[in-house]
Amino acid sequence: MRIAVKAIATLTLMVVATLETPVAAERAKSPVPYIDAHSHIAEGISIDEEIAAFRAAGLAQVAIMHPDAAPLQKLAAQHPGYVVPFISLARLPSMAGLRLSSSAASTMRELAQAGAVCGFGEIPTRIVPRTEPTDDLSLLNPDRLAIYAEAARLRLPVNLHVDIAGPQVEDSIDLIAKRYRGATIVLAHAGWSADPARIARLMAANPNVVADLSVRLDPHGGLPADPLPPGSLPPGATDTISIIAADGSLLPEWAVLMRRFPKRFLFAMDITQKQRPKYIVLLLETARKALAPLGSRNEHAIAHRNFERMTVRCKEARRKL
Repeated sequence: MRIAVKAIATLTLMVVATLETPVAAERAKSPVPYIDAHSHIAEGISIDEEIAAFRAAGLAQVAIMHPDAAPLQKLAAQHPGYVVPFISLARLPSMAGLRLSSSAASTMRELAQAGAVCGFGEIPTRIVPRTEPTDDLSLLNPDRLAIYAEAARLRLPVNLHVDIAGPQVEDSIDLIAKRYRGATIVLAHAGWSADPARIARLMAANPNVVADLSVRLDPHGGLPADPLPPGSLPPGATDTISIIAADGSLLPEWAVLMRRFPKRFLFAMDITQKQRPKYIVLLLETARKALAPLGSRNEHAIAHRNFERMTVRCKEARRKL
């Protein structure tokens, strides 16, 4: 009797396994969808070519950040559900579009309420000409504080480009995150030169702080066109802020951090400068190799789910337009 029961159980498991195998195999064949949470209208390439390159690489969506609302809205209308628009600030005098001023926050609010944008940023700290001597003071400029306040009131993400290189800048980010809890504070490039300990402290203290990984997931040593000539850097310095090791894996301390806070990181590429569009496929392949060892759930979170959750209400509103 026991032998018969055991045989039936074994047969049942074999049948279930046979039924599940095609499903499991099909899942294994389907790559994790990736959304670029931080890119721009790039230089040296038409916008149609840029979007075609994103699609050809297999990107599921892309957030485009631009200071001029008109081309941004046109682009989002041409690619509904694919381009997620963010309104940024012009960093250089030669750039067209919205500038940092006492009216910038209200303009951003109006665009968001009209469903024209899904977030604010990238907000640069070092606008030319520079009015504040340091990044920590730039972050707390009254016109910038007004932008964070609008993001909090509308419960939108605001992407901040800042080099979190010291405790003063870290303290400013901490103050902003605590004062404007309704906003999702996105640290562009994971705080640029910030080490994982700084990011860990900010995330542990503030549930609304997340980090996009643009440029941080560039290949070890930088993109082929990026490295500086030998001898141009002081001993021990690096020409890249990549967190990718020579073997293509994440640096161990960053892998630990992402496993600790898997819902707080965003895949991103920062396609903007003339050379970067041609490396879209390389950047995506580099990220897949580095993030896959974190496990399926964590890779899905960083690759697309965190961004989808962050922008879901805006995208739903845009579909109703």
